[in-house]
Amino acid sequence: MNKKAIIILIAVAAILLIIGGIYWYYSGKPAGERPGIISALFPFGEEEELGLPIPPEGLPPPPVSEVKVLELIQLTKNAISGAGAASTTIRYIERSTGHIYEIEPNGRNRKRLSNITILKTFESFWSAKADKVILRYFETDQTYLSVKTFSATLPLQGATTTAISGMFLPQSIMAVAISPEEDKIFYLDATEKGATGPPAGWAGMVTDFENKKQTKIFSTPFGGFNASWPSKNIIALLTKPSAVASGFFYSLNAKTGEFKRILGDIKGLTALMSPDAERVIYSQSADRILETKVFNLKSKETTIFSLTTLPEKCVWSKTDPAVIYCSVPEILASADYPDEWYQGLISFNDSIWQNNLSIGETILLKSAAGLDVINPFLTRDENYFVFTDKNDNTLWSLRLK
Repeated sequence: MNKKAIIILIAVAAILLIIGGIYWYYSGKPAGERPGIISALFPFGEEEELGLPIPPEGLPPPPVSEVKVLELIQLTKNAISGAGAASTTIRYIERSTGHIYEIEPNGRNRKRLSNITILKTFESFWSAKADKVILRYFETDQTYLSVKTFSATLPLQGATTTAISGMFLPQSIMAVAISPEEDKIFYLDATEKGATGPPAGWAGMVTDFENKKQTKIFSTPFGGFNASWPSKNIIALLTKPSAVASGFFYSLNAKTGEFKRILGDIKGLTALMSPDAERVIYSQSADRILETKVFNLKSKETTIFSLTTLPEKCVWSKTDPAVIYCSVPEILASADYPDEWYQGLISFNDSIWQNNLSIGETILLKSAAGLDVINPFLTRDENYFVFTDKNDNTLWSLRLK
């Protein structure tokens, strides 16, 4: 027998041995547990292990009731300057042009609603129906850089327009918030505008998008607040967060002007109030460590949140105010929070979780995908979790149902 024939016989024998081994492997397992042929031959790298975030110090890992495999969708390739939920679509502003688009949350049927170029837009605030928007953008007049605030009205139906109706709001506005239910806005404006020096004080104004029906509900000598409007009659004011300064969180009644302190004297404080104004998730910084807690406004009790994250990465459900969706960093290095994250000195690789505070249920929805989540919100039907990636300001959605 020549050398070539011997090699062929050895190869055939090897193939028969492999086939026999596979048959033996399959015959010893129930049908529902049998892997594919490739998996049987190469039983490694088949499944990605889902990582769990590091729990708060002294606590066990959060109980994971369920792990869902959900679809993550990139909605834009270009950076945006904010987005809002319309009835069945997502509306957003392209940062490089200021053009306004809408797209279905599954990534289909993109339409351009305006082709008016507004350069240097950096943020936007949307009405409850996303038919009105407050644009904030930079404008350079010779050597002076100013911030312009423009209130615009958009068509309810997607139709491209060459003009946007609206008006400019006062140039000295410090903070803006939009009502979650009505076409109303809140802003902090300087009460006395001098050519030099700081304003003498600040006024909290509630008005419509045309700035015609103005009502002053609040005045303060201090204007360094971030504003949000979580509940129909409650506006939330948070002092600018920093790990080296004590922070305070207040509620402001939009009708009566009643001003209450909710949390205070907390380093690195950031906070997010629930839509029923009964809970606040907040984080604090101590010795370069981040802690996340929940404060119950009725019982006045504070509990440790089962996941360690920043409230800016969370959004409350409106259909069940005890449910909150949070993006949670896989690794939290020692740092001054939230300062170093705001400044871009550190970034995160987030997983996305659902937490039901009333029953203590925690569900991992999406393991880390290399995204650093900011500005999250839910679609009107709460079928999608929509957010911006802080790394490049692109828009994404996660299908929940």
